[in-house]
Amino acid sequence: MNNQNTHNHPLVSVITPGWNGKLFVHRLLDSIIAQTYDNMEYIYVDDGSTDGTKDIVLSYKEKFEARGIPFRYIYKENGGLCSAIQEGLKYVKGEMLCWPEYDDILLPEAMSKRVQYLQEHPDCAVVTCDAWITPSDNLDKPTGLLSGNNPNRYDRNHFVQLLTGKSIFTAACHMVRMDVFDETHPNREIYQSRIGAIWQMLLPIYYSHNRGFIDKPLVKWVVRSDSVSNKHLPLSKRIQTINEFKVIRESVIDEIFMPNEDAKLYKSIVNKLTAESFIKYGMEYRDRDLFYKGYNFFQKNGIHITKDIRLKKLQIDYKVAYWAINLMNYLRNGFYAMFKKFYHKLYG
Repeated sequence: MNNQNTHNHPLVSVITPGWNGKLFVHRLLDSIIAQTYDNMEYIYVDDGSTDGTKDIVLSYKEKFEARGIPFRYIYKENGGLCSAIQEGLKYVKGEMLCWPEYDDILLPEAMSKRVQYLQEHPDCAVVTCDAWITPSDNLDKPTGLLSGNNPNRYDRNHFVQLLTGKSIFTAACHMVRMDVFDETHPNREIYQSRIGAIWQMLLPIYYSHNRGFIDKPLVKWVVRSDSVSNKHLPLSKRIQTINEFKVIRESVIDEIFMPNEDAKLYKSIVNKLTAESFIKYGMEYRDRDLFYKGYNFFQKNGIHITKDIRLKKLQIDYKVAYWAINLMNYLRNGFYAMFKKFYHKLYG
């Protein structure tokens, strides 16, 4: 039934940008073949892999075509995630689009449930599903839901939530209508950066269109120790990422057709978030200059400084305060754990 744009089974285009995924890309490819939906096309953009990923991906060509899924493999020089997605967009023929990354896993109804949602909710240009947070060394034992049951997950107007990081960023969770994407992304171009892509893909749509949510995990978000989201990063990498995220969001705002007062407001939100990140990581890494880079921004712009930030300032200024507060927290947490253990022992 492929390549038929019927009301019940619109063609879904699936783009995967990937780089050096030899050890795990097969999981995504198997999960696409296992979909219950019957009208898809698949585009894999290899962003300059050097580890033999090409052989793995191409070995699936016959499996996809036997399943009735047109398969296209594209190789390009390494240019980053966004360049790979933009290359894939040139070949999209579908009415709807998904762009799972090469380490994601789709559950069998990931396509069918989202197509159904968009058909039943014509007011939504995007639908997002929840995902299981899944460790790479134990794929059958998820540790939680990606949404965290956040109460804002149902909000139709999701622009500010995404801008401020209070949304789902896993690419595999989203499905967009291509007519709206083409309307909001002239020439199918997105702002180019080596990291990120969700802001580029979705913020222009969210500014003027609704987003729906399926409160069910249809994806496994696999947490790898070597992924960009790894928490154990050196401070220099943290600062680089914070600055890149700021540039990406401001650049995308510049590309959206909106009143100047809206652009000014949203950029002020981005600047405040950036300052908060400097304060957070300045404290975490005990870097006084970085902390004050954020703190001084708050002061200069007359932004309210909370009790929590003032307490952090006390700790960053005085080592004795830092150690004293940490000691109190340690003792408090230890006492709570001891009391909890005693309570359960006493009352079962």
